[in-house]
Amino acid sequence: MTLTRRRMIAGCASLPAALSILPFSMSTLLAEGETDTSQTMSVGAACWDVTGEPGPEMGGFLARKQPSTAIGTRLFARALFLKKNDESLLWLSVDSLGFTQEVVHRVKTTLSEKLGIEPWRVVLSATHTHSAPCSSWTVGEYSEEYVENVLMPGLDQAAMLAKDSVEECFLVEATGESDLNIDRRGAATKHTENRVPALGWKRPDGTFKAVLIGYTMHPVCHCSGLIHAEWPGAVADAIPEFFSSETVPPAQQCVPFVIQGACGNINPGPKVNVNTIPEVGRMLVESVADSLKNAQPVEPYFAVRGRRFAVLLKYDDEATIAAFARRNRRPDPAPEDFMGHTLNRTADRWETWAMNQLHQDGTDYVDADVAAIVLGHRAFVTSPFETLSWMNPELAKHTDIDCFAMGYTNGCYHYLCHDAAYDEGGYEPDGVKLWYRIFPIKRGELERLALNSALLVELTAQKAGLKTSR
Repeated sequence: MTLTRRRMIAGCASLPAALSILPFSMSTLLAEGETDTSQTMSVGAACWDVTGEPGPEMGGFLARKQPSTAIGTRLFARALFLKKNDESLLWLSVDSLGFTQEVVHRVKTTLSEKLGIEPWRVVLSATHTHSAPCSSWTVGEYSEEYVENVLMPGLDQAAMLAKDSVEECFLVEATGESDLNIDRRGAATKHTENRVPALGWKRPDGTFKAVLIGYTMHPVCHCSGLIHAEWPGAVADAIPEFFSSETVPPAQQCVPFVIQGACGNINPGPKVNVNTIPEVGRMLVESVADSLKNAQPVEPYFAVRGRRFAVLLKYDDEATIAAFARRNRRPDPAPEDFMGHTLNRTADRWETWAMNQLHQDGTDYVDADVAAIVLGHRAFVTSPFETLSWMNPELAKHTDIDCFAMGYTNGCYHYLCHDAAYDEGGYEPDGVKLWYRIFPIKRGELERLALNSALLVELTAQKAGLKTSR
């Protein structure tokens, strides 16, 4: 496999030979080239390289040597800045495993002040690639140098470029399907999410300003010691191939925006591996490309609302904490046993943290920063958890709005499991607590959060003017 370095054009990946854009309906345009802004929204979009240099440890996968040794593909921070009437949103999506609450707070505080918007209108999502420098408390050593010198400045640059590139655009939407993923748990209640939601923002001349594509699949191709964006990066690379235009200069080419779904239980299927990542990216884009190009503008319903919901935790006692840490240690690992050393280091730190929490914190819940983003006829529902895909059918029980559940947004917490998972077992309900600075989540909390999130979606849809049957 040949690995190439992406070149930068206006902060984005380089563009291969542009494919022509299908004709765009001019029925929504006024005479003399004027645009009816009641049918458009203001859109800014940009991306910025946040790769850094090899050397930091990578987050999310135990069975590999650390630290990173080379760059396989570039990592990016991508930004959408959306405005319509009194609604606004800065949405950031980053090639990263996830973010600590400190990073989230700083990003929201700093960028909301610069943009003059409320902090809850800043949404920070991660693609959850397992091959990026560690910016959360999980497998791998948190890299303060990377966060301070690469990630934080990159987020600022992407946001400001997006703000400064605002144009009036029409909204188009499509949904594809892909069976590239599998339910890795293999339990009786196995579930996959095959939808490929897509949104496009078209200028009045028919060219694409930006395209958003989402999919639900863990980026875990385990690219050895390489820094790598995995399939989300491949989707971002492929978007300009399908949606760029020869009629606009390079700096105005289509900006990609890629989001991750609730993939806590969903892994790549047999067709996805380190060698097929570029092809996988193109396949996912192909699943929506023709529909999105041919789509007529839709009513640009748009609103965002953020809320904090208390999610209950299951605290361990001192004996349980000590026993769990002991079970996960390896006695006297050999110098070359990198997994053993990582396990011991992680178990020691987790036991110290857990004991301190038990004696000092006193709370039995965590605040979940949830956002409902209504765009067109769809709602994107975010949470900071490693959410299982069962969140989607749970949302559908309480709202008729087409919802796409996302995790790893505004934080990176423990797995959020559906009720049956606690009977079926597996490491998601309890064992993975070793990698997160949080106690396991109590049974029934996914269902409760889904209900509260669905109510938030309904309120947000009403604010956007999107009618619901509830």
